[in-house]
Amino acid sequence: MRILKEIYSTNQFRAESYVRNNNPFEYSVFLLMFLFLTGCSTTGSEPSEADAVFEYNFREAEAGWEPFFTDYNIDNTEGMNLRSGYRTLPEPLNTSDMAHFISAVNQSDDVKMLFRKRVTDLQPNTEYGVEFTIRFATSVPSGCFGIGGPPGEAVRVIADASSMKPQAIVEDGYFRLNIQQTADSQAWYQNAIMGDIANSRECEDGYEYEIKELSSEPDHATVRTDTNGTAWLMFGTRSGFEGQTDLYYTYMKAEFYSD
Repeated sequence: MRILKEIYSTNQFRAESYVRNNNPFEYSVFLLMFLFLTGCSTTGSEPSEADAVFEYNFREAEAGWEPFFTDYNIDNTEGMNLRSGYRTLPEPLNTSDMAHFISAVNQSDDVKMLFRKRVTDLQPNTEYGVEFTIRFATSVPSGCFGIGGPPGEAVRVIADASSMKPQAIVEDGYFRLNIQQTADSQAWYQNAIMGDIANSRECEDGYEYEIKELSSEPDHATVRTDTNGTAWLMFGTRSGFEGQTDLYYTYMKAEFYSD
């Protein structure tokens, strides 16, 4: 089996504190199940190895990811206050580290704040299942009230892989996401969800940045490469909170598995 790895980091395995799950009991159950399935199997079978791994440590490299926004009125771009850039992490995190920053004021009650990148050197005309891991800095605590929805739980992290370039298209006066509109829109969205941006703090504890990690289920997305063995990766958020959201992405990994 040909293994392809694309890693943008000189120190990928540095120690880092992050939030895996807001519920410690659920995480403990998950860990026990993982150890049972992978380490205590009576058959001795090993977890399958990915055919290709695209791994990016944004603390150390921008890695060619392009920000873009969709799902807002074309006449209200100014009011959305759309911002992005490659900048240092905020306090109390390590301000000498970099991250992909993205922000919007969600006046449309549906804005998507996204990043995309074309990946190459996959097998041509091949169908892959893709599994994602994403880390980001979020200051939003759990359980807060917000207009339209909670500022943490109503902002969903999404990820997908596609054969076409993800981009905004105009439809009925709105910028929409093209890869969502080519399928059942609601089904696509539900399948793309990985979690939300609420961190481990409670609302009464106030806002403070933490690193949160989300990992998808196996075969979170399915994509068929083109004749040149290329595909597109996309990740970001869709918001139901009608306010401002600021996020700093520090890490992304996409693992490709063929049948």
